[in-house]
Amino acid sequence: MDNFSVRIALIDDDRVTTKRLQEALNQWGYSVDVFHDGESFFDSSAPSSCGLVITDLKMSKMNGLEVLRRVKAENENVEVIVITGFGSIDTAIEAIRYGAFHYLTKPIRLVEFQNLVNRIIEKIVLKDEAKNLRESMAQGAGLGKMVGSSPEMNQVFRLIEKVAPLDCPVVIQGESGTGKELVAQAIHHLNPRRHGAMVSFNCGGFSNELIANELFGHDKGSFSGAYSSQKGLLEAADHGTVFLDEIAAMPMDMQIKLLRVLQDKQIYRIGSTQPISLNIRVLAASNKDLQKQVEQGSFREDLYFRLNVITIALPRLVERQSDLSLLINHFVHKFSQSYQKKISGISKEAVKVLERYHFPGNVRELENIIARAVALSDGPQIQLSQLPAFLQNNELSEPVQLETLEDLEKDHLRRVLAQSQQQRTQAAKILGITRTTLWRKLKKYGLE
Repeated sequence: MDNFSVRIALIDDDRVTTKRLQEALNQWGYSVDVFHDGESFFDSSAPSSCGLVITDLKMSKMNGLEVLRRVKAENENVEVIVITGFGSIDTAIEAIRYGAFHYLTKPIRLVEFQNLVNRIIEKIVLKDEAKNLRESMAQGAGLGKMVGSSPEMNQVFRLIEKVAPLDCPVVIQGESGTGKELVAQAIHHLNPRRHGAMVSFNCGGFSNELIANELFGHDKGSFSGAYSSQKGLLEAADHGTVFLDEIAAMPMDMQIKLLRVLQDKQIYRIGSTQPISLNIRVLAASNKDLQKQVEQGSFREDLYFRLNVITIALPRLVERQSDLSLLINHFVHKFSQSYQKKISGISKEAVKVLERYHFPGNVRELENIIARAVALSDGPQIQLSQLPAFLQNNELSEPVQLETLEDLEKDHLRRVLAQSQQQRTQAAKILGITRTTLWRKLKKYGLE
């Protein structure tokens, strides 16, 4: 649903007012049904199709409060604006208590009216998209371009749904290939800023000068070769979203400048002394733990706290194993369409090999493997022979055995005892524990 697909019903027995408001709404791109009394409105199909009702308070037949009560009784999600004269403000306030979104006093100022309608329509659209999100999650379809029905991914989807309508910064944490940019795209799409640009920038591998030029832009003549002024990515994203990938790789000098942008909400182009105000939302992604980077001194603590209002942690593919078949089918369908091939699925042997692989490159690696297999496939199904050679090696395709903490501790105790030639006093000293604690652990693991 977009903003202009929401239908509006306008109810007023003053034909001059209805004509003026209808013309304004049509000019702004909205679809409007006009009624001159409440009875004709409820006799029509409009109550079941409109998302916003604008009604006058005082009408010769059914008054605005009665319209409001009946609209809310039939569908509490329909929003209502009540129009009133100055003499009935108390009644308008009563209408708010009955569930009206707002009221307007006559004479109506069109600028105020337009801002109010835009705000309500935006709310309706976001509520509808959140509802669709919940339904798609319940069906295991995922969110946007993200696919998954595992508990780990459903938790990610729920967090996206909560934070997307807000305007706070978000840090998206996860290994390479887990889908951090897809999360950023989903957040942008579920926010009113989706009508603005979403600008992405990878902070890794660039010098301070290149990053500054890309993010802030420059004025004509500010350096050799600057033959014209150029907007930076931050300025281009005004009223939209900025996605900063690999934020941990941003040089320290640029971290200071980014912090100033977030604090002051303005930038200076290179070579300019004129500030440019910005209205942007910043989403940052990192495949490193930013808190550890702060502790190690490679990331500014003040920038970390400014960015880290909300953190969304993405699981590795091996941690969401129940999504594997869903992802395989999704990519088979995607690349079959892209490559114009009629491939209906994948053989059991090939699936078994994929299920035994640990995917260090996460979902992106799986996508590349399926893309390759679809490209090589000549039949209706992907066969084992179309998977990369390393996957067909039994040793590499063995299931990943994740050790428990107890297994790791037991092995470590063995190694330390061997290193200390079974001298328990020396072993306890190496481990940093008392001899009594060591004895208890050895007894626990049967290593006495």
